[in-house]
Amino acid sequence: MSRYPAAQSRCAFTLVELLVVIAIIGILIGLLLPAVQMVRESARRIQCANQVKQQSLAMMNFESAYGHFPPGYSHPAQTMWSGFLLPYIEQGPLYDTVDVEQTWSSVNGGPPENIAALGVFLEIFQCPSSILEKSQYDPLTDSQRVPCSYLACASGLNNRESGDKPWCGMPAFENLPESDGIFFMNSNTTLAAVTDGLSNTVLLGESLPDQTLFDDDYSGNPQKVDHWYIGSRELNTYTEIGSFNSAEVSECLGSTACPINSIKVPESPANDKELSFGSEHIQGVNMGLADGSVHFVVETIDLEIWSAVGSIRAGEVNTNLD
Repeated sequence: MSRYPAAQSRCAFTLVELLVVIAIIGILIGLLLPAVQMVRESARRIQCANQVKQQSLAMMNFESAYGHFPPGYSHPAQTMWSGFLLPYIEQGPLYDTVDVEQTWSSVNGGPPENIAALGVFLEIFQCPSSILEKSQYDPLTDSQRVPCSYLACASGLNNRESGDKPWCGMPAFENLPESDGIFFMNSNTTLAAVTDGLSNTVLLGESLPDQTLFDDDYSGNPQKVDHWYIGSRELNTYTEIGSFNSAEVSECLGSTACPINSIKVPESPANDKELSFGSEHIQGVNMGLADGSVHFVVETIDLEIWSAVGSIRAGEVNTNLD
């Protein structure tokens, strides 16, 4: 007998078998990818909720220090609520470089430090799920500004900042009452003034800016959905609007009188798109309440309940957000 064993045949994949294996792997990846994306979005939503929490706590710390919440925005300087919160969100050095009593536009002779602050990217004011630039040039301030994903709540009843009055976010004027939310021009709302209950009243929440989206407001003026932080040039007052008959409080203030994610509904009025709360999260938005808690509110919430949580003393009973 031969001392050498017979040569054994070598096994290998056929082309058909290889294609089947590749197809199976592709199917598995296709099934896995949505799950991975959902996990990532869940993480981003949690991060966003944490940012809303930090802003809400900063509001509470400001109230503790001054005896009232920060103004929605100041006049005539037009410093936004977010500008007043800088020392309470670990941005004390930035706050020390600016003058909140001065204007925020080089067009109006604002100090260079104020102008520079508008272009400083602050992660806490951009939702990680939103697709926003970290800096954009704004001709109205002649400076770089950073789009913001969050608005403070000015109203639960007023859904407009143009046309017929009263408007969201405006102070008392002639025979018109001040806005019914916590924040408006030169507001200094105290905890005691929130008679609807702190756990039933919105402080702030997410919103979606989109400067490529233009539409005419109730006065026929073309508007874009722009939200910013720290300061502005165009947060107009009743006495300054003239024939334009529109304000721009939606740069920093919103209203629960507008349905959630109105910006995603093409037929929504321009003011609803500008003043509404909304997000890129699935079917809802993170909202901070005046007791410091954060809730994820679904976009299908009853509109009466949603309106109720925007006002501070309307006396509504059913305000369950969960």
